[in-house]
Amino acid sequence: MTLEPAFRLTSILLAASGFAGLVLTGKLPFVLVAFGLTALVLSLLQVAGHGASWAVFHLTRSTWNAILLFGFTAFLADGIWFSQDLLLAGVSFLVVLMVTKLLTLQQRKDFLHLYAISFLEILASAALTVELWYAAIFVCYLLAAIWSLLLYHLRNEAEDARVGGLSRPGATPPSAAPGPITAQFFWRTNVIAVGAFGLTLAIFFVTPRTGVGFFQKQRAEVIRTSGFSDKVDLGVIGVIKLDQTVVLRVEVPDLEGPMEHRLYFRGAAYDHYDGRSWSNSLALRRPLARSMEGVFQMSETDAFTERPGHLRQEILIEALDTPALFGVPFVQAVSGTFLALQTDGMGNVYLPYPLSARFQYTAFSMPSRLQEHERRAATLVYPEAISRRFLQLPPMSERIGALARQVTSQARTAYEKANALQRHLQGNYTYSLDVTGESQVNPVEDFLFIRKTGYCEHYATAMVVMLRTLGIPARLATGYLKGEWNDFGKYYTVRQRDAHAWVEVFFPRSGWVTFDPTPSEGAVVPDLVLWTQAGRLLDSIRLKWDRFVIQYSFRDQMAVAQAVREQGERMRSQASGLLASAADWMRALRVWTAPVVRTADWLAFAGALIGVALAIVFAGHWARTRGLVGVRSPGLPTARQAAVVKLYGQMLGLLESRGFAKAPGVTPLEFAKRVHQEWADAGRLIEPVTAIYCRVRFGQAPLLPEDLAQAETVLESLRALRRPVSPPRSVQAVPRSLSK
Repeated sequence: MTLEPAFRLTSILLAASGFAGLVLTGKLPFVLVAFGLTALVLSLLQVAGHGASWAVFHLTRSTWNAILLFGFTAFLADGIWFSQDLLLAGVSFLVVLMVTKLLTLQQRKDFLHLYAISFLEILASAALTVELWYAAIFVCYLLAAIWSLLLYHLRNEAEDARVGGLSRPGATPPSAAPGPITAQFFWRTNVIAVGAFGLTLAIFFVTPRTGVGFFQKQRAEVIRTSGFSDKVDLGVIGVIKLDQTVVLRVEVPDLEGPMEHRLYFRGAAYDHYDGRSWSNSLALRRPLARSMEGVFQMSETDAFTERPGHLRQEILIEALDTPALFGVPFVQAVSGTFLALQTDGMGNVYLPYPLSARFQYTAFSMPSRLQEHERRAATLVYPEAISRRFLQLPPMSERIGALARQVTSQARTAYEKANALQRHLQGNYTYSLDVTGESQVNPVEDFLFIRKTGYCEHYATAMVVMLRTLGIPARLATGYLKGEWNDFGKYYTVRQRDAHAWVEVFFPRSGWVTFDPTPSEGAVVPDLVLWTQAGRLLDSIRLKWDRFVIQYSFRDQMAVAQAVREQGERMRSQASGLLASAADWMRALRVWTAPVVRTADWLAFAGALIGVALAIVFAGHWARTRGLVGVRSPGLPTARQAAVVKLYGQMLGLLESRGFAKAPGVTPLEFAKRVHQEWADAGRLIEPVTAIYCRVRFGQAPLLPEDLAQAETVLESLRALRRPVSPPRSVQAVPRSLSK
């Protein structure tokens, strides 16, 4: 492909990559998508030589201006009155501009305008999406941009050279147009593109981040959740237990693999039960204090410091319709790019309002552990505030209390009673999501004595109510189970189906301890289907994209800088150790040689060392003189190259005396070919000398004695050759194509 069609093709591909980014966001109207695709196809047909197929679009300049004016008016009307979204309205106008430019590409400025439009399109795509496919679109755009700008420069240089040559008096037109794009040129340009991409990545990761989230995307599809508002009706979690939508991706950096026991991500807790719904009577929220490092701490008095036993979780949360944040109970501190966090009397953590975009945060938790003396204590004394709030019960049948006392009749301590109730519910009731129909009795009574089947809310509510009948403070907690483990990314994928409810029991010294009466749904058999594994791999790549590109922050930069510093310290320590070892070795050598130096044999020892050194020097000199070793400096010719350059220079001097001067821009082979065309006898003579010169001068081949003899014979023959009657004109440089 020659320069002109290659230049037009890369310019169209640049526009196509920017337009593809807008189309994949799903925000463009179908009419604009159709217009854009039509303009791109017609432009490609023109490059392929089918210009007649789009001749109908050859409109006058005033017609195109009228179309643009109409498009701009529609953009203003849409942005101000209809959609009231200036970004989407501006994107639509960008597509109109792109269509008009694609169908009117004539002058240099038209191409520059198209480049600017495509750049704005790729920026708009970045503002409209954070999906992984944008990475592929951006790479394509970058490659097309480098090709377009490079070919634009070459095309301008060729045009300027042609115009400048014709404008000079007596100048002849260029004898050759720029040649085709060769494979060598293609791959070299791609290497430049890859280098530019690497530089772009370096700039991206090095540029300081503000980390305040002003420009975060706010256009994600919000996922509806249940079970995390201030009031929860019994049965709402069962509605979402069949939903496969991903809500959380949780990395636990301190763990090498999945945890064997259940891992809970707590979002809310409730204390008041009215017989059919749970509510939080301590829902009044207070702001959390933020440290200088950007960490929000739950404690109002003690500053948070990460200690052994803390469980750190890196959580990527999707756009949910709840402001609740999730973490392993119990969360001690949270850090992220948000400006404010809140908490309530239950220890729940909230954003000020739900965000309509996925975001990432870090939660530091201290898992609850029951102290051994409270595990064995037969009697526990609870604070009055705890008893008043967490022993509340609605009016209900005495059968529930009687069942609780019957199940725990053999238990002595509060812990044993809680364990007995947990085992009873797990072993005597059936887990099922198929719980339909309205019950005329209390839902807990219906679950315990009539249906004897239900899901997590029924189990957890029944256990809390029975514990309260025994005088043990308890409450309901909701959130998610750990979900499925992703082996590729080493994280948990938590879906809507993992929504769960469990029980928290209060112990005066240990605090709230987790119990879960819901029976296990059965171990999930590992799915080894290739398609499933490919989906997990893609999901892990998506997580890395969000973690290190979309959510990349100043804290991440500081962590990278700290890692580089620590690695430098380790390397310096290793270098110091090596130097110390070398010094020890030198001291040992000095101790070993000291007796020799003090005796009469030291002269013989020194002479032997000098002899070995001289032998090494002479051996190296001998090898270098025969070309066996040594690296030649790029700017210094070898002896054989100097000899062949001298012979070739003598030949050029003879030819110049006969009217054939070699211009600096002409290669040896081009010069020999031109001389052969103008003076065949001389051309036949100089061809072997030219071949020897190229082979030795540029191919690093040895100059053989027969080569030297042949060159001398040619020079003698050339001196004796009679000059033509009409000497030919001097050989001038010709423009070299891209193929040379």
